[in-house]
Amino acid sequence: MFNALRPDELLVGVGQVLRVLAATSGPLEEYERSQALSAYSVTRLLAAEERAVAGLLSDTKHALVDAIAGDARPGVRKLTAPLSEAANGSELGDTVGSLLAQLAPDEPLRARTHRILATMIDAEVAALADVTR
Repeated sequence: MFNALRPDELLVGVGQVLRVLAATSGPLEEYERSQALSAYSVTRLLAAEERAVAGLLSDTKHALVDAIAGDARPGVRKLTAPLSEAANGSELGDTVGSLLAQLAPDEPLRARTHRILATMIDAEVAALADVTR
């Protein structure tokens, strides 16, 4: 959800490795073999992440909207629509950043938001660990 590289950027990297391997004649050198295995690993992890992303985004958005539902502050309440409508991790992350900027360090809503994000991360790690699907 908040990865440094987008899926298209990862695929470009895998494609570059495959192009080099396709141009190789004869047996692969150890480094080339290592790069091939790394590219294979990226494709498996990316597939697992792509399978999970819609559920992760939906679950996280709903949990965050529920968390702010009882807050009376207009600045917090106005984030309901952007949270609900976030189409990707970047949009969700921007809105969560706006929410956290309004919350004091010792505030219960801040702690709840952190727990929601931790749950999302745990679910993403579980999805990545289950690359056999």
